[in-house]
Amino acid sequence: MKKSFIKSGTITVILSLVLYASFGQFSYTDSVKFSMQLVNIEQQLMDDISSGNILNWNKYLNSNFFIITEDGSMLEKDAFLKTFSPLPKGYSGYIIVINPKTIFHQNTAVISYVADEYETVFGNKIHTQYSSMNTYIKTDTSWVMLSSQIFEIPLLPPAVYVPANTLKKYIGIYKLTDSITCNITFENDTLFYQRTGRDKIALLPETSNMFFKLSDAMGRKIFSNNDKGVMIMRERRNGQDVIWKRIKKKFFILTLKNT
Repeated sequence: MKKSFIKSGTITVILSLVLYASFGQFSYTDSVKFSMQLVNIEQQLMDDISSGNILNWNKYLNSNFFIITEDGSMLEKDAFLKTFSPLPKGYSGYIIVINPKTIFHQNTAVISYVADEYETVFGNKIHTQYSSMNTYIKTDTSWVMLSSQIFEIPLLPPAVYVPANTLKKYIGIYKLTDSITCNITFENDTLFYQRTGRDKIALLPETSNMFFKLSDAMGRKIFSNNDKGVMIMRERRNGQDVIWKRIKKKFFILTLKNT
């Protein structure tokens, strides 16, 4: 979680999902009560992030606690608590715990929710959501967190304007293997991608040479020249590229006119 971006506030949490208890363990009433306890603990922990206050985190984290953060790192309790610090100047925001779901088994509970984060960074408004899943055990007086896993829910960026003459530089037929090709075409000021045997999909510009699909928040198509001056298309995911080489410079340009 982006600890430097959060500001605490008064939050009303509504438990919106039906909760499930293991047979013979808790009554429905107990399940609702315990679930609200866990949601309240989670919201309290979220509210403490902005100040860098670790008192409640230290209270609710088991001594053997570990967390898998959104970048895939694994931190144990002491190392995790050392990452906390107050908000720097120019940053503010808050997190709301939404869409909680809890399941119980004996004295163990697993809670999943979305950490809905609203940030202001030097006047810029940023909205980020994290999917969180935490495991607790019940003690005589409270709950103690054993482990946590967090990942950022990817969002699509806004499309930017790129002149048609720039977009037209990328049209053509690109080859991955002898039997797998794709066509990059230009229609009504938009690039389209069509792989062999698949439907045509619009490519929206993130920059002048980087494009995304509405159906894929993770992947990108990046056009550039290789060291021999040949246009290539990089299919990038998680920092790794699959490279397509252009074998025909122009495929076709289609402009539909209003009738």
